[in-house]
Parts: sequence; C-alpha cells; structure tokens
Amino acid sequence: MESFSIVKRGYNPQEVDEYIETLENVIKSYKDKDNAIKNAIISAQVAADNILQNTHMEISDYKATTLHLLKSIYDSIDVQRSRLQEFKNEYTEMLNKYLHTFESADMEDVSKHIDELERFLRDTTSSISTNSD
Repeated sequence: MESFSIVKRGYNPQEVDEYIETLENVIKSYKDKDNAIKNAIISAQVAADNILQNTHMEISDYKATTLHLLKSIYDSIDVQRSRLQEFKNEYTEMLNKYLHTFESADMEDVSKHIDELERFLRDTTSSISTNSD
C-alpha cells in the first residue's frame, strides 16, 4: 500500500496525482490485456466456427461421393447379374437345342454306321489276309 506525506491540509497532491497516474497506467495495462484476451477468444471462436463449417462441408462432400460410388457399384452389380442371367438363358437354350436335336434315334443311326464300318474293315482285313497266302 502506498503511503503519502501529510501536508497542511492533507496528503501531498503531487504524490497523490503521481500515484493516481500509476494506478491509471496499471488499469490501462489490464484493460489492454483484457481486450487482447477478448480479441484472442473471438479470433479463436471464429477460427473454430470456420473449421467446423469446413469440416461439415467436407463431410457432406465425402458422403455425396461415397453415395455416388456405392450407386455405381450397385449399378455394376445389377449389370453383372443381368449378364449372368442372359448367359444362363443362352446356355440353357443352347443345351436344350442340342439335346432336342440329338435324340436316341440319331444315336442308333450313328451306332449302325459304326457297326457297318467295323464289318467292312473286318471283311477287308480278312480278304487281304486270305489273298496274301
């Protein structure tokens, strides 16, 4: 605590004025620091708000991109499923076509030709064997 010299009618006015000036400088210093702190807080809040806003926009963009990619994948799956079904249908149709046209009567006919060919070969072999003796 500051002490002042006592003069005729109270304290020394010059000392009191100097002390008041010192206190005013201290108060001004505290006010300046307070303003600096308030400005720093406001700047930090603005920066935080900007970061949050940018983050929300980026998240929104990522979601949109992800949804677009997922839709592309689903579309591709549908295309592949459709192609697989087309292949299955064509394959089944082809098998049915060949199974339908290749009936057992055809097998018997082929079997008869093979038997005839075998007899011809035996006869020819036998004929060659007999003539060479």
